[in-house]
Amino acid sequence: MQPLGFELKALDVFVTTAKSGNMTATASQLNMSQSAVSQILANLETNLGVKLLDRSVRPIELTVAGRYFYDQSVHLLEQAYKTQHEVTKGSFDSLHLVRIAMVDSLAATVGQPLIEVIKKHTENWTMMTGYSHLHQQGLLSRSIDIIISDDVLEKQDNLRRCQILKEPFVLVIPRQFHERFPDLCTSLPAMSKHLDMVRYSEQSLIGQSIETYLHQQGLDAPDRMQLDNTYAVLSAVAQGLGWALTTPLCLMQGELFRQQITCLPLPEKDTFFRYLTLIARRNELGNLPETLANDSCKILRQHYLAKIRQDHPWLDGKIRIGRYSTV
Repeated sequence: MQPLGFELKALDVFVTTAKSGNMTATASQLNMSQSAVSQILANLETNLGVKLLDRSVRPIELTVAGRYFYDQSVHLLEQAYKTQHEVTKGSFDSLHLVRIAMVDSLAATVGQPLIEVIKKHTENWTMMTGYSHLHQQGLLSRSIDIIISDDVLEKQDNLRRCQILKEPFVLVIPRQFHERFPDLCTSLPAMSKHLDMVRYSEQSLIGQSIETYLHQQGLDAPDRMQLDNTYAVLSAVAQGLGWALTTPLCLMQGELFRQQITCLPLPEKDTFFRYLTLIARRNELGNLPETLANDSCKILRQHYLAKIRQDHPWLDGKIRIGRYSTV
């Protein structure tokens, strides 16, 4: 990253000079010598590579570039003074900005109540979805503050981890196929001979987990369809294009296709799970990560678990919400 061509002190000198139109007045106001003021302004113009002040007139006037830089300098100085005031005041009950990223299945099902919780603890916020590995990079590079991910980043130190959900993977197939060939649907190898598999993108962690499971089962299903998100996967299954593996939380994104798909358990001995964990950098956000983890669990029980129990009672007891531990 290219170094800045100015410091806050130089901005203060520049703004004061623009307001007074006189270097002598600036020096007096800032308790500096006139030569020091002149040198700071000259260095500022040299570093930026533009002329900011027209010194040929009295009082000194701003150039076109100077006017733009003046507006930005005023804003930067205001933010600097505000930051200094907040830090020296020592009150951090409300965070200025929290940037959170989560798997799209969680955002699609309980995103709205989660945002309401975040609003109570911060002046500003952003939320995004997308591939988990990009969220992890954002957390480690400090462009994201909190992630809810299906990867715990176990090799990374100085992170706080709160597990909020454990859910099994399930099989989804076109309802018409299940009605016509119920016996085939009890065996993935047998079904794969008659129906293609609809895969998640290999870039997604859920897709990678599923591929690991298939490899462990010795199942080599033809790789014909890779789709970027759960909605697209369930839509393809509903159209009869193939079968897929997903999770109950993801299944809630396909409510529109409920009448066209059938959800079945995997063989008990082959059951595997997805874990969602809230992760933040340690010691930065006060109690917010634990608060969000607790509220996420409450929201999942109210909006997710109740719905799953109603639609798929055979999943009761296979899903764990809460009882997380902070590491």
